[in-house]
This record gives sequence, C-alpha cells and structure tokens, in this order.
Amino acid sequence: MSSKVEIREVAKAAIEARKDEIIEVGRHIWKNPEPGYREVKTSAFLVDKLTKLGLAVKTGLGLTGFRADIDTGRPGPTVAILGELDSLIIPSHPECDKQTGAVHSCGHNASATSIYGAAIGLLAPGVLDGLCGKIALIATPAEESIEMDYRKGLIDAGKLHCIAGKAELIYEGVFNDVDVSYMHHLGRKFGYNDHNGCINKRITFHGKSCHAASPHNGVNALNASSLAQHAIGLMREAYSNTDKIRIHGIISNGGDAVNVIPDTVTMEYMLRAPSVKEIVALNARFDRIVMHAAHAAECTATIESVNGFMPLFDDNALGALDKEVVQYLVPNADYDANSAFMTSCTDMGDVATIIPAIHGYVPGAAGTGHGKDYHVADEYSAYVVNSQLNALLAVELLYGDAEKGRAIAARKKELMSIKEYVKLIDSLNQTIESTDVIGK
Repeated sequence: MSSKVEIREVAKAAIEARKDEIIEVGRHIWKNPEPGYREVKTSAFLVDKLTKLGLAVKTGLGLTGFRADIDTGRPGPTVAILGELDSLIIPSHPECDKQTGAVHSCGHNASATSIYGAAIGLLAPGVLDGLCGKIALIATPAEESIEMDYRKGLIDAGKLHCIAGKAELIYEGVFNDVDVSYMHHLGRKFGYNDHNGCINKRITFHGKSCHAASPHNGVNALNASSLAQHAIGLMREAYSNTDKIRIHGIISNGGDAVNVIPDTVTMEYMLRAPSVKEIVALNARFDRIVMHAAHAAECTATIESVNGFMPLFDDNALGALDKEVVQYLVPNADYDANSAFMTSCTDMGDVATIIPAIHGYVPGAAGTGHGKDYHVADEYSAYVVNSQLNALLAVELLYGDAEKGRAIAARKKELMSIKEYVKLIDSLNQTIESTDVIGK
C-alpha cells in the first residue's frame, strides 16, 4: 500500500493535470444559473461529466439532486462530499440570466464543480488502493431560501417535503448511510463557522375588497400587513435579547389595483436564531404579533410556517483535519477555525444536526455576497484548490483502516437521529388561521 503522502500527491496531481477542464466546468455552471429545484441543466451537465468518469449516478433526488458513490470495496465509513447546484435571483447583476434573473451570486457553481474535480482526484490510479469505506458525491438542490410560494406549491402538490434541498434529501433517505460529511463554499479565506438556523413564513391577510373611493365599504388587508410590520418592529427589543436573532421579510403581494381596496395581501418572512429552542420561541411570539395585528385591522390571517434550516454546529475535529489539508495544499494559508458565529443560515446545518460535518470555505470570491457585483476573482482557488481540498480530506479520513474517519463518525451517535430530525421539522411545518369574522 502506498503511503498517505504518496496518495495525496497522486490525487492532487491528477486534479492539477485537468485544471483547465475543471475551471471550464465552473465557468459553464456560472453562465447557466438556475434557482432551487429548477437546476435541470446544471444537474444533467454534471451527471454527464461523472458518468464519463465511469461512475453510476442516482438522479432525481429532491427533484434535481443526485448521488454518485466511489466504493473502495473495503469496509469503512461513508464520507459524503457535497456540492450545491442552485443560484440566486438578482436581475440587476450584469451577468444574470436575462430571462430569469438567476445568477450564482453566492458561488455555488464553485462547490458544484468541486465534487467533479474531487472525483477526478479520487479515481486517479492507486488512490483508492490505500483507502477503505465509501465516498458519496452528493449534489444538493435549493440551498438558497427563496421563492417560497413556488416551493410551498411543490410541497402542497406532494412533490417535496422541505423548502431546503439538503433537508429534503435527508427526508428522502439519501443520508441514511452517511457517517461524515463536508463541503466547501466559495468565500474570502479558508475556514469554517457556525451559523444561525431559521424558519420561513408565508402570511396571508384576508379583508374585503371594494371601490377605493368608498373605503368604508371594505376591509383593507394592506392595513393589517402594515400594522403587523410596525408591531414586529416595536417588539424588537423584547425578542432581540441576542445579537444573533434576525427577522426580515417582504410584501410579496400588496394588492392588484390602486383603485380597489385590497382584500388579500401576502408577506414572506424569515426568522433566524442560533438554536432550535430560540427558533421555536421566536416563531410563537411572531405568530401572536401577526394575529393580533390582523385582528386590530378587522381582518383574518393565515400563517404558513415551513422549516428553513437547522442551526449549524460544525464538528471541530473534522475542522482540524480540514485545516491540516489546507496547510498541506497552501502553506501559511490564513485559516479561520470557527472564530466567529455567522448570523446567516445554510441547510448544511440540517446535515450537521444528524452527522458530524463542516461547512468549509475556500477563497476566490470578490464583491458583495448576494449582491450585483459578486464574482469569482480567483478561478484556480475556487475550482481547482477546492477540488483538491475535497479529495484530500477524504483521503485523510479514509486512509488505511480509516482511523481518523471512524473516530469522527463515532460522534454520530451523540447527534439527533434522522427519525428525531424528521419529527422535529414536521412539528415546525404548520398552518394556523384566525377565525374571527371580518369587521365589515
């Protein structure tokens, strides 16, 4: 059996030898962005690439996700390398799809590319001979928490269970056999950080329409939404006893005609907090505020709540191995080992709820995240180094008898079981309605 250093070098060199191709894959995905649960072209493109490497790919997971396994043929842990498929929608971005407004303004094209690049390294001659267990390459849809109406429609139609892609794949059983998992998101430097969790809300206020010239004959649903927004703001000091809580929303439909008192107004909100307990408490308080605002405006309301993301708590032992590999690839690299809590959210939190995992970062992005000036500034780091890091971390975990991988995988028993997780998110997915008679 070759030494770990020799296997590392073979995998690294194989990826380096095809760096131009890997960069071109990243560019192709950047130029063909698709939002969550619509990543049909992106998925098909990567499936074709992996199939040409000789891998069997299981498709249709969470509609557009897929999984391809690299099996060493020897017993050991299953390590999942994840890549995200979806884009944002930012019509003002100069490189967005002009028809849909979609753009990879969060760098998911880089993580999607990196699972293909990692496969190149892991399948290089001799690499698997020194490993045991299995590597699962899992492409996940719909990480960005957008288009709730569309996704809720898919859930209501029985096509999905969750608005977030990784949660959906957990629900479908894709992670049942996974022992350790990681991914590397495009960022400014190497490292990993814990994140908030969140719950998503769709609120519909119901009033009574009439001619706007005679508003006394109707009940204005827009007034109810305005009262709710003010009440949420005025109550901020009561529920923001931590600097990690975030509440933000939009009016997705404020009426249909300026000369008609609106009888239906809808809002979408996201509530972020650093623990499940705080999410549950914040959610209940938010619902009370909204319902009282509706009643004050003599309207009724429907609140649909859908689990967004679980809070992310990275596995620090896995993070330490990640740092070792980064320093092997890029000596003296700046590495942020979970020094700051991120108030943003990711559905990697759902994976880390049930499996030891990290949501890592690689440098290469520039501009404002989720902004119109976001772009990939360092393609080699974003695509090639990212691929090497994914492949070599798998080598670190599974080399020999997978001593390091087994030690990290053993902590899975300390985490929530998949059955417990599904029960929890099902409890967060609920609809409540007020039954008061509309005032007029």
